[in-house]
Amino acid sequence: MKNIIFDRPVEPTGRMPLARYESIDSSLKERILDVSKQEFSTHGFEAASYNKIIQKIGISKGSMYYYFENKEDLFITCFIDEARSSSLFSPNTILFSQIDDIEIYWNSIKSLYQKLWSDAFRHPLLMSLIRQMTVLGTEHQIVGKLYAECEGLSEYGEFMDILEHGIKIGAIRNDTSLDVLNRMSNEFELWLLQELQERRLSEQQVVERSFQMFVQLFENKR
Repeated sequence: MKNIIFDRPVEPTGRMPLARYESIDSSLKERILDVSKQEFSTHGFEAASYNKIIQKIGISKGSMYYYFENKEDLFITCFIDEARSSSLFSPNTILFSQIDDIEIYWNSIKSLYQKLWSDAFRHPLLMSLIRQMTVLGTEHQIVGKLYAECEGLSEYGEFMDILEHGIKIGAIRNDTSLDVLNRMSNEFELWLLQELQERRLSEQQVVERSFQMFVQLFENKR
């Protein structure tokens, strides 16, 4: 498990994509995402051609740069959109808010983990985009930018609410930043996915080891 840096600082980033992207016609937005996802999925982030993506979409280069700063921003937008479409960012905060038993809380976390992984494995396009992240490695700047962008999403806030509730009932530790622990967990998951890609782990082993690490990082052991 080499070349994993759990506490690497990430510089603040601007909102991705550029705000004006949200105001464009829905059919054009869908075409941008569909073409871009297929290009990234087929060729990988590094080999994907930004110019070819623009040509396939059928818009001018100036228009594309009006919506996105660069290929990194486009990839991150595609990743988040595909993750949302697969329900990867859908924790049930209402369910967790009603739990006051530590054992039930952890069983519910385990069920949530299994559901999230199951949803991800059922979406080949999402898994392809995730594999691009494992190829780039955790030290690549796009990984840090993706983490920073995800932490600004409402769904991330909902997951943090689940963890905060865990602190309240004594299940989750409160001596370390939850954001830092989440980064550590996410980077370990990227390593697990690399092991899966290289066929050294099965999907079930990835799910099991991911949850084991989550417990190790977050459990209140006092």
